[in-house]
Amino acid sequence: MPVVFCLRLEDDGSPDYQKKFVRFPSPTDSQPYTLRFTLIAGSTATKNAKLFTNYPVNGSKFDRFSFQSINFQLESISDANADLEIRLPGVYEYYVQYESWETSSVQKSATTGSFIVEPRLYIPSKVAKMTSNVLLPLDGISILTIIPKWMPTVDKWDAFFKYFHHSGYNMVHYAPLNQRGISNSPYSIYDQLALCDELFSDPLSEPEKERVMKLTLDNMYNEYGIMHVTDVVWNHTACNSEWLQYHPEAGFNMKNSPHLRPAYEVDEAILVLSAEIESVHHLPSSITTESELQAVISVFQNTVLPALKLWEYYVIDLTTATTGFLSQWPQTNVPDKYNDISLTGLNEKDRANKFIADVVISDPTYRRLGKTLNLNVAVSFVKKMLRERGWGDDGGKKVFDEVLSLINLLFYQECDADIASIVENTTHRARYLRVADHGPKLGPLSRENPIVDTYFTRLPQNDVTKNHHLDEMALACNGWIWNADPLLNFAGPQSKAYLRREVIAWGDCVKLRYGEKPEDNPWLWNHQREYTEKMARLFHGFRIDNCHSTPINVASYLLDVGRRVRPDLYVFAELFTGSEEKDVLFVAKMGLNSLIREGMNAWDSFELSRLVHRYGGEPVGSLTFPPEHFPLDMLGHCTGSTSFSPVSSSTNFLIDVKGSAPHALFMDCTHDNETPYQKRTAQDTLPHAALVAMANCAVGSVKGFDEIVPHLLNVVTETRKYRVPSEEEGIVPTRRILNGLHAKMAREGYNEVHVHHENGFISVHRVHPQTHDGYLLIARTAFSNDYSNDVHSPIHLRNQWTKLIESSTLRILVNHFVKRASTYIEDLPDAKEDPDESTPAALITQALSTSQLYHHMDPEVVEETATTPPSKRRMSKSKPAGIISGLPCTLEHSSDTTKLVNIRKKVLSDGDFETVIDVNPQHFIPGSIVLLRTWVAGTGFDSSGEKIQGRNSTLLNESDLLSTLWNLLGLNSENEIVELMLKMGWDVLGSGRLWFTAENKSQWPVGLWDAVSNMNSLDINVALFRAGPEERDTIGDGSYDIPGFGELAYCGLQGLVSALQPIARFNDLGHPVFGNLRAGPWLIDYTVSRLEKYSRKFPTLKPFHDWLQQRLQLVKKLGASFIPKYFTYTVMLAYHALKYKALSLSENSVFKKELQISRTSSVQCFTRALALTSFQLYGSVQSTGLFPTTHPSGYDEKTASIAAGLPHFSTNHMRCWGRDIFISLRGLYLLPGHYEAAKSHIIAFGSTLRHGLIPNLLDRGFKPRYNARDATWFWLYAVQEYCRLAPEGFSFLETKVARRFPPLKRYREGWFMQVPESKDDKFMDWYIEPTHPECYKYSSTIAMLCQEILDRHARGIKFREWNAGSGLDHAMRSEGFDIEAGIIWEDNHSSGLGKGFVYGGNRYNCGTWMDKMGDSEKAGIKGIPATPRDGSAIELVGLLKAALRWISNEVVGKVNSTVWPWKGVERKDGKTVTYEEWNGLIQTNFEKHFYVPLDQSQDGGFVLKKPELINRRGIYKDSIGASLEYQDYQLRPNQFISMMVAPELFDLTHAVSALKVAKDALAGPLGIKTLDPADWGYRGVYDNGNDSSDSSVAHGINYHNGPEWVWVYSFFLRAYLHFNRKAQTTSNANFDQSLGSVSKLIIQHKLHILDTKASPYAGLPELTNENGGHCSGSCPTQTWSMATMLELMDDILKI
Repeated sequence: MPVVFCLRLEDDGSPDYQKKFVRFPSPTDSQPYTLRFTLIAGSTATKNAKLFTNYPVNGSKFDRFSFQSINFQLESISDANADLEIRLPGVYEYYVQYESWETSSVQKSATTGSFIVEPRLYIPSKVAKMTSNVLLPLDGISILTIIPKWMPTVDKWDAFFKYFHHSGYNMVHYAPLNQRGISNSPYSIYDQLALCDELFSDPLSEPEKERVMKLTLDNMYNEYGIMHVTDVVWNHTACNSEWLQYHPEAGFNMKNSPHLRPAYEVDEAILVLSAEIESVHHLPSSITTESELQAVISVFQNTVLPALKLWEYYVIDLTTATTGFLSQWPQTNVPDKYNDISLTGLNEKDRANKFIADVVISDPTYRRLGKTLNLNVAVSFVKKMLRERGWGDDGGKKVFDEVLSLINLLFYQECDADIASIVENTTHRARYLRVADHGPKLGPLSRENPIVDTYFTRLPQNDVTKNHHLDEMALACNGWIWNADPLLNFAGPQSKAYLRREVIAWGDCVKLRYGEKPEDNPWLWNHQREYTEKMARLFHGFRIDNCHSTPINVASYLLDVGRRVRPDLYVFAELFTGSEEKDVLFVAKMGLNSLIREGMNAWDSFELSRLVHRYGGEPVGSLTFPPEHFPLDMLGHCTGSTSFSPVSSSTNFLIDVKGSAPHALFMDCTHDNETPYQKRTAQDTLPHAALVAMANCAVGSVKGFDEIVPHLLNVVTETRKYRVPSEEEGIVPTRRILNGLHAKMAREGYNEVHVHHENGFISVHRVHPQTHDGYLLIARTAFSNDYSNDVHSPIHLRNQWTKLIESSTLRILVNHFVKRASTYIEDLPDAKEDPDESTPAALITQALSTSQLYHHMDPEVVEETATTPPSKRRMSKSKPAGIISGLPCTLEHSSDTTKLVNIRKKVLSDGDFETVIDVNPQHFIPGSIVLLRTWVAGTGFDSSGEKIQGRNSTLLNESDLLSTLWNLLGLNSENEIVELMLKMGWDVLGSGRLWFTAENKSQWPVGLWDAVSNMNSLDINVALFRAGPEERDTIGDGSYDIPGFGELAYCGLQGLVSALQPIARFNDLGHPVFGNLRAGPWLIDYTVSRLEKYSRKFPTLKPFHDWLQQRLQLVKKLGASFIPKYFTYTVMLAYHALKYKALSLSENSVFKKELQISRTSSVQCFTRALALTSFQLYGSVQSTGLFPTTHPSGYDEKTASIAAGLPHFSTNHMRCWGRDIFISLRGLYLLPGHYEAAKSHIIAFGSTLRHGLIPNLLDRGFKPRYNARDATWFWLYAVQEYCRLAPEGFSFLETKVARRFPPLKRYREGWFMQVPESKDDKFMDWYIEPTHPECYKYSSTIAMLCQEILDRHARGIKFREWNAGSGLDHAMRSEGFDIEAGIIWEDNHSSGLGKGFVYGGNRYNCGTWMDKMGDSEKAGIKGIPATPRDGSAIELVGLLKAALRWISNEVVGKVNSTVWPWKGVERKDGKTVTYEEWNGLIQTNFEKHFYVPLDQSQDGGFVLKKPELINRRGIYKDSIGASLEYQDYQLRPNQFISMMVAPELFDLTHAVSALKVAKDALAGPLGIKTLDPADWGYRGVYDNGNDSSDSSVAHGINYHNGPEWVWVYSFFLRAYLHFNRKAQTTSNANFDQSLGSVSKLIIQHKLHILDTKASPYAGLPELTNENGGHCSGSCPTQTWSMATMLELMDDILKI
């Protein structure tokens, strides 16, 4: 599929919070798109995963409750994908089912996800003037609300729709057209299945009415392209609906909802009080003052309510309860329920509530004193109380009475609180209805006109209802509650809203009671189904009335019904949930396509600007966009736009889904809103309409708004009719332009917006994200009559042209004595004397109230002003009384000229120009707008702002800046820019996908392939990476420092990408990086200039520098709003070209196959990210290298070197560490095929061999330090792996290496292994300076170096470090400088050391990687290492074994005997030990010396010197013969190094057991704990700055005593995979579980290295604190961390 929306799921198959709801664009039948669900490799849900969805997978019909399964496609190592082909609109759900890895039981994702596929709404081809119907995007909807009862009969609708069409509306929303109930409100429907008779000229049958209505609506659609939507009212029906008499079960009554009985009694009492207020209570029935109100309330509170005895519904009858309890008390078989709780330990209230919860049984019929007790539990409760108090059974009644009194007290208190609420709410409501100035001030009290609204409709008693139970005759009215929980049915048994009088009731509506499913109320569900089907046959969409209190299950069912009739049903609603989360819940369950948002809710211009911004679209200059804005043309739709073309079948567009917000329908005014005249000023009508129309969402208005109807029209009481305004009335001329533009911008993809608010002005710039042309609105709002003289600042548009679209000013014509008068309201002409020709002035004089003004105005007004051109003078003509008319006004509008702004062109100093727009304060008065077309010079638009055919056309004499840049970046069509923007939005794991490969060379930007084609590893290191210290060391510059952000991680493009990638992903255009780019060219100049400096040293870097410079020089000339976008595009394109070039340098076939764009799994993305770090860490710096001078083999002192980590180990002597490099060499340089880099380091360190040891710190060979016992063994392992992997193979052993230090005579060429050690040897391993003539005088082959190491260890190594003292190591004690290493040749049971094992070290040095030396005098640990690991460290024994196995099996007898003539080594005592013998010794002794058996009874078969020190069993010791004996038995991760370098040493069962122990105890999110958390010495948080006196943590002494290291974790993972797969093979099990477990454990590593916000150094850290916590002292990208992980990935990729 060419277009794929990728939805990545969480570990158990759930969507994350943001993705629980997603919107997708309308599909096409001919070109469906794909929705891909992805499980990351290793996710819990990947085993036999299935996607279950109610989307109709195989052409079946949609059923909300029918879920079909799709198998996830899973290769052994890749992410699992399940693809859905999307062809149908609607709302759908999904979940994932899978098998547990451990038990194979079927599991289900914890969270269900939802997605909406938007409906296809088409404008007929005739109206669109196209050859086919044109899709109307949801964002292009312009909807107009009308109240049908104010319309004429349908045969006269054509003139209205012609007007609606002229005004630019493409959709009409109708209030319900059904037969109305007693109140005459369209929302109080009498008969849902009948259209209102008033809509038709002649009496018609219902089928005929439906036929005529459908014909009318279809004609309006076909003739004017106007779609139709109607309100559906599912939550209530008219109180006089006849069918209620037949089906009272459809409402909430006392029979089906007995919990309402107390509320009904209160309501009935209110009616009686109102009827008897004069006759019984002797109070006036007319309430006009607060004191009169309080008198009535006093009677209500003190007389009426007490008489109801409401407390009887709350409390327990003491007599009945006591009698029952005493009869049960003697029973002996009462269960003891309270053994595990102390009842007397609870306070009285908690004890009472416990009794209520356990014992009290509510009466389901809600009778008075109907609560009963579970007597068995009551007895158990009391008996436990007696036992706790130490009382006998005779105290039972006393305790029971005590508890019962207490709970009744709580019930009485509950009753009192409810009564207080009844009084309070009744008072507030009565005050509004009777006394308040803003209330209706209703007339005298009576039963029919009670003091407050009645809550219940009483059905009439007649022949239909006579057989109903009395409890069925009163039905709860519907209503609403302030801040109610929409998920709680306020008429349900869990709510007391009706009793507490919290409902603002609608007395004309009965709330409908559906139940949970159709079977609960069959007639009602069927009736509403028929109603819904009827509406769906007639209308294109629904507005759900009162949606927030319509049960979700009901609305979902009925919407499914509607969509079965009309699959492309457009559904919107208002929601008053008070929560975005609940909004999403309603939207996702019901499939709401839009939520109504009300512009009139803005209380000032700033709030209005916020709303416009919120619904306006993406920020201008956006780098990406959400999936719902994917261009519909590219999906194959016809939208009437030429901006985009359908995606070809050969192109794959991958779109990562981030989750969606509900779509907005932004109404400038709804039929429920007060008008601008009422809430602001009438002049605000124009700017308000214009601002809403500029939003990038559906927009709408209400009939009358455009004509300046001054007041909210009451849908109940209003009796006048609409009229057809003239085309020049109100704001109609401008509305036509605004609505047309709104649809055009939606069709063509103008989804970027910039909103600015200033001094009552709001400017909105809608911009096309690809071509950057746009439409700029400047509006001056009119919220009040008090206006500042301050205006909008000048607007500067760099290199942009403008053209006037519309200039409009709205003036309202009223006389000066009207109280809402304003400076900007024009006076009316004088009143005419003839009383038969009433003028507006005369009428206004007669009526001071606004309602009289509105109801009676009959104007005929012409405004004459000198500034108004005759052609634009406006007239509002009179209409007969009973017609809805607007205020008299004029609209000064022109599309040719404007006085509101002055537009000038200004030439800039750099030769560019800008258009400056100055507001003219004299003419730009409140109520004015200016709308301008804008476009960037040289982007293919003519002087009228129309696009020239052809993407790269430019204008004569215009700058072709952007067109040139587009060409140079390979963005030759809008489609290509869309593809680039989608890539910018890829999620963290998706960011590892390839953009370019050799196969798609034609899609590379022009010149980019050539620019990178000749680059080598060092060029890439310079172009992509270089930490700040490396940069300063080499060219004198450092990392770029961005104010408010800090230094970039790298000086090369990775530093920029690390910052830009999360900015782009989240469109964070306010980021300091972008602020810096807008402020000046410094970052651009820095990016280019550093490459220019490096190009002098690295000439093959020059073409890339030139490519980048040419483009960035053009970017510098762009306007500030475009610079960040195109800088980011340029950098990202260059970065991905370098990335591909770097990865293509791999010579490893396993890695090479990952260089395919089609491989998008997280496994491939992770592997690429790891492989890229080879270039990150290998480079040339000035201060150090691999050799002190030019080496005879051709290397010089500036030879590129590998940093141990960045930025900590960037330069000087701290850059190259023997241990780190040779641990890393296989993963980072041999496996990817960077053989020369590996070879140079083997030679460099080999050249410094001294004392039989490879140095730890190389220091370029100047002053290498030989304090590491393990670096030598890792070097030997690297030699083995080089011979195995490099093309030259074992011939490498012949390579000659000039020696930095003269070797002992025994190891010199000519005497090698033929003379004993001599005490009079001239140099005796002495240090000499590089200038000494003996430096590089002697040479050895690689084979000789290997033999020397083994021979010297066999004979024993013992020396004191050269230059020992504080100058060498400030913290080390003198004993620590004494170095010793050797081999145990004889069994020594007292030490526990094994024969053939390597040993070494002492208590005061630390010769392995766990090398933290104590240096805190305060804590008393200076000179005392935390982990000396002297004796035989397990990983060194393993590395020795690996070397011996290699030599025995692959070298001796296999390699030319002249290269390796030695069969073994010579001990100090002169005995010879062959390699085969030595290898056998270790194999024989390893398990019995290192394994600690799981079963203590097996201890006799193993060497356990001090079993009392064993803390955990089933593990391998960390060492043998340590001076601190307990450390031998500590659980540490070093055993896993041996498992992988010498797996043959380990018993399979023991290894699997030890790995499980470690997985449970040591494995962390990113690293592995360096010490068992159960160990007394465990301290998991490393802080090198800790200056406490705590000897366990001071100065970070716990570096290796708990913190979680990454590099050794990979050895654990490799071992876990290796041994578990081997064990599974043995038992004929499948391999998936071990692979799955390992894959799961590396998910966090994938996320870490690819998330450049969390990991700007684009690597894996040295270590973390406990449980993955951030460690500030950790090196953020450590060589061995990536190297060993890459070895793991190599293992996985080979499966």
